[in-house]
Amino acid sequence: MRSEPGAGGRGPAGVPLPRWLWVPAGLAALLVLLPLAGLLSRVDYTHFWSLVTSESALTALRLSLLTATVATLICLLLGVPLALVFARTRFPGRSVLRSLTLLPLVLPPVVGGIALLFTFGRMGLVGRQLEAVGIHIAFSTVAVILAQAFVALPFMVMTVEGALNSLDSRFELAALALGAKPGYVLRRVTLPVLGPALVSGTVLCFARALGEFGATVTFAGSLQGTTRTLPLEIYLTRETDSDAAVAMSMMLVVIAMVIVVGTYGWADHRRRGETAGSGAVGGRASGGSARAGGPGTSGASGKSGRGTGGEPVAAGAGEESGSAGAGLECDFDLPSRSLDVSFIVPAGVTCALIGPNGSGKSTTLDVLSGLVRPRAVRIRLGSELLTDVSAGRGVTAAPWKRLIVQLSQKPWLFPHLNVLDNAAFGLRARGLGKREARNRAFDLLDRVGAAELAGRRPMQLSGGQAQRVAIARALAVRPELVLLDEPLAALDTESQETIRVLLRELLAGTSTVLVTHDQRDLDLADRVLVMDAGRIVQDAPLQDFQAAPATEFAARFVTRTV
Repeated sequence: MRSEPGAGGRGPAGVPLPRWLWVPAGLAALLVLLPLAGLLSRVDYTHFWSLVTSESALTALRLSLLTATVATLICLLLGVPLALVFARTRFPGRSVLRSLTLLPLVLPPVVGGIALLFTFGRMGLVGRQLEAVGIHIAFSTVAVILAQAFVALPFMVMTVEGALNSLDSRFELAALALGAKPGYVLRRVTLPVLGPALVSGTVLCFARALGEFGATVTFAGSLQGTTRTLPLEIYLTRETDSDAAVAMSMMLVVIAMVIVVGTYGWADHRRRGETAGSGAVGGRASGGSARAGGPGTSGASGKSGRGTGGEPVAAGAGEESGSAGAGLECDFDLPSRSLDVSFIVPAGVTCALIGPNGSGKSTTLDVLSGLVRPRAVRIRLGSELLTDVSAGRGVTAAPWKRLIVQLSQKPWLFPHLNVLDNAAFGLRARGLGKREARNRAFDLLDRVGAAELAGRRPMQLSGGQAQRVAIARALAVRPELVLLDEPLAALDTESQETIRVLLRELLAGTSTVLVTHDQRDLDLADRVLVMDAGRIVQDAPLQDFQAAPATEFAARFVTRTV
């Protein structure tokens, strides 16, 4: 039974909570708070400072902080790549390897210590080879770090993998389609979006490493100044001086609380700020001028050239369209999705691709952009053969090597970048300098009526605004082929017509495939491709299609009243 509004408490979104929920929540809080209260009640406050600043306590504390920090860095450097492999790939034995990696979560720490000892000890599996070259690990500070990393690593892997599984891969696919290489996508999209998860994983790893005891004492022993961390010092001291053990325990609690509260408090404050802030508006991005070079800079010229990274950079969208796009020849067979598709898009022509839901239109765009790879496919764009594969053998140009951009039904704006940097992403990925990329991107934002949004974050945009920005981002790089998957679907009627006129201007001379369910979008098309049951059943100039549609769906499409 749910409480009445205001009676049982509300969450951040104002959703009432059931009254009974407070009972288990209160018990959970007591389960944590009562032991801490018991510890506080036993602290000798009159001698607290002298107890926690003794030479043995400070030595153990310094060692704990040092080893926990190094172990956490190891978990970051190794755990994040492992989480990415688990979340983004499939290979034989993946489930078994993942289970073994997470095994330290349920193993008693002392068992982990024994395993480490029989691996890196003097007579261990690896240790005997290391001993032969004079490297001694067991019962050293390095052993402490290995023990802490062993028990803490699963926390990083589990946290980051969980975040990756909840992150839609379309953000990364959108970046690839804009010309970003996998390494650039990882640095500029995946890791920044994973920021909160990385913070959580780091805090969990550090806290686990700081409190590690069982594996450490088994593998590293308890040598003062070398392997005796603060948890070991507390355990040994409690036998001879309980007051000192309580004081050091309280010190460890305070350190852990400062780290956890400080880190999570900062992350929560950042999230609230991004949600509540209105962002800069007008022609300026947050933190500086939206047009870094100003109207008179050479960066606004928009001519074709090469960026700093050596990759070809298409002409800036701010210039008048003058160069014809490349002609497209596409022929592929995808039995798993019942597709057998063959068609040609002449250079500089916009083809509307229509058909019932499930006929394979969006999959066809994914094949063209390289996001889906059939076993039999041949794609030629202009004079370049992008893909020529038969029965799984052949060559295929990677998505980021194709001068093709794709705009999906949803905007898929990168949430950690403002509007201006979203629009400039494709140019930056292709090697253009930041100043010139921002200048060109701002020109496109201005032309789609989104210049005043340059400093905002995607979460601060309406659906129509976000789609305008996505269109600007796709067209900021003048590609040889543009793939549009219902680009106007998120806009209101008035905005649709405005953007339709703008697209007609921007796409002039560029080869385009436009997937649409809206009859009005035919105003953008020169030819129409009708798709049905995974095949192209009609390929005709617009007027011929309207005069003689080949299927019942096409006939309804032509006569539909909007």
